[in-house]
Amino acid sequence: SADLKLLEEATIAVCKSLVEKNPRTGNLGSLIKVFLSRTKELKISAECQNHLFIWQAHNALFIICCLLKVFISQMSEEELQLHLTYEEKA
Repeated sequence: SADLKLLEEATIAVCKSLVEKNPRTGNLGSLIKVFLSRTKELKISAECQNHLFIWQAHNALFIICCLLKVFISQMSEEELQLHLTYEEKA
């Protein structure tokens, strides 16, 4: 859709920067790990009508989806695996 095209055009510089820096920073993997660790709280938040937490989880998932779309379209499976399996160096 037109909105998706506008979003991709507006975020291309940020995505390119993340693709370049992520092997050193591990930011994408960290975002995914945090999101997954907090998913257990989503049901409780929905029951308690904690709209702020639900909104934050929705936004994190949206960012993850957008970034993965860029990563998948621009790199091989092996490169993608390296980006998702960052290990801090001693």
